Amino acid sequence: MRPTRSAVPLAAVAAAAALFVSGCGGGDDGDGKSGKIDGAEDAGKKSPSAESSSPGEKDVAGDFRTSDIELPDDVKLVFDWNQPSDPDKAAALDGAADYMRAQVHAVAEQDPKDPVLAKTTVPLESAQEYAALLVKAHVKDEVTVTGQDRYYREEVGDVVDENLAEVSFCVDQSDFFAKKIKNGKVLRTEENASSYMRFTMVMEKEKESELWKARTFQYKPKAVKQCKG
Repeated sequence: MRPTRSAVPLAAVAAAAALFVSGCGGGDDGDGKSGKIDGAEDAGKKSPSAESSSPGEKDVAGDFRTSDIELPDDVKLVFDWNQPSDPDKAAALDGAADYMRAQVHAVAEQDPKDPVLAKTTVPLESAQEYAALLVKAHVKDEVTVTGQDRYYREEVGDVVDENLAEVSFCVDQSDFFAKKIKNGKVLRTEENASSYMRFTMVMEKEKESELWKARTFQYKPKAVKQCKG
């Protein structure tokens, strides 16, 4: 999730977050050259997660289609992803899905230090920092989110050192909006280039829990060529 398109200050925070994760003073000019992700030198060897399990199969370890993270009734996150047959890749993808859910949960709770969000991120790394900036921006503008956020065209990189994998995917926020907390007014916008983004993150497996958490995060704004059509 990115800061909502409805409020300019939120878009400014998105740019700041992109600069933070890039480490090179770029990443918000739409060219996608937002810098190398720390720890992803080898994790970036991508392979589409095309192998899928049965659509009706549930409660499988590392299954992005199941989660205990509860979201508001007016928010729907759609993961149009295929389930990788490799268990580590599947678990990394599952962790990425929960990271996106946790961002929405933290925004709904208006809490940058939301325990649910903390469980999905590696402490003191850029994925955690980005999410905190995102939530703080929503809190400042007194807005939450509503609508449908869609994730698709996923890629999962080869697992490196048994605990790192790069995950990337497209995001369609054409039906995802800011909503004023005080009066419930939905700040609708028309679909535009900013509705489409490409997210990339390095997922790291925690030794104690075996859970895959978001370590680093970057995004390409206005990723129309990659994500539409």
